[in-house]
Amino acid sequence: MHLTLLFTAKYLYLVVGILALIYWVTVPKQEKIRLVVFGAIAAVVTFALVKIGAALYYDPRPFVTHHITPLYPHGADNGFPSDHTVLTAFIALTIFSSSRKTGLTLLCMVVLIGLSRVIGHIHSPIDIIGSLAFALVGFGIAKLVTPRLLQQLKVHREHVSSN
Repeated sequence: MHLTLLFTAKYLYLVVGILALIYWVTVPKQEKIRLVVFGAIAAVVTFALVKIGAALYYDPRPFVTHHITPLYPHGADNGFPSDHTVLTAFIALTIFSSSRKTGLTLLCMVVLIGLSRVIGHIHSPIDIIGSLAFALVGFGIAKLVTPRLLQQLKVHREHVSSN
């Protein structure tokens, strides 16, 4: 149990990234382009929110405030938000924009990552909830902006090729 929890808390994010990359490789070229544009927009928004959130809110890690041993050694820095959770949530939601089935599978892994980091005393629940909220905002904005941006790029490309 301890090794499973350790793997989930510390390394499952790599599996999420690899599975997302495998998914991306298997889709047609147009969908690859859409996913890259969607992901870029979601990344900028999500990680801007991470920087702002971390600057505005400080949440000491549970192992510091409760004087308990964490699952694995970790710096006693700001726990808000959880980098592992926000990164994997952003990836999972980007894939979800293309495939609900694959995206939901990855989102289940995100939940496991967040829970394992709370159980392991690395993060508080608010760190995980904040991470999910930031990724969801990035997802929402990317969902609104991506079709418009792709349309603009298509019009620009058609204009350039006609000249």
